[in-house]
Amino acid sequence: MTDTNQMSPAAGITAFPSVRAGHAMPSQAAVEAWVQAAWLMLAEGRAYIEDLEGGADQPQMQQAAKLRFLEQLLDVDYRLAGRQPVDDAHCLALALEYGMHEVMDATGPQLAAVFGLDEEFGGDTCRVDDIYVLWERLLDGFPGELPDRLVAEGQRDMLRTMRVWARLAREAGLDIGFLASSIKAA
Repeated sequence: MTDTNQMSPAAGITAFPSVRAGHAMPSQAAVEAWVQAAWLMLAEGRAYIEDLEGGADQPQMQQAAKLRFLEQLLDVDYRLAGRQPVDDAHCLALALEYGMHEVMDATGPQLAAVFGLDEEFGGDTCRVDDIYVLWERLLDGFPGELPDRLVAEGQRDMLRTMRVWARLAREAGLDIGFLASSIKAA
């Protein structure tokens, strides 16, 4: 993990700043955006973290996983802002140019530091420790439960969470079916 004598660049990033500031969307849009965000973080975010951990001896795989994770977080950021997600080919460039404002309050240079992108631009190591720090901050700051579906007890928690999401969607006048395409893709 990160050297204790050095402060992680992720430590100064606020997770979900708009939630703390009272950013509000119309209820149906908010429920849909937050359920999609929860699913993307739960299913895909955790999978990328697992890939980073499992790829400790495979720096090229780690580099690919961390870039995909950064792009995934931008997708979540756009959904929470009420914007249409952008094509995957543009996510990295947009994240580095404009930063993120919903998932985390981070500039492009802060994201480059957390995700260790210096090796992408000439460095010689694959750093991922700061991504773990960021992930923990995101899990702690998420307004709801994100069970770990990759562990045995997480399966039960996942089913309970899905029931809560379905109830939330019904109460907002939505059909939880809007999540079907994301679930199939995972």
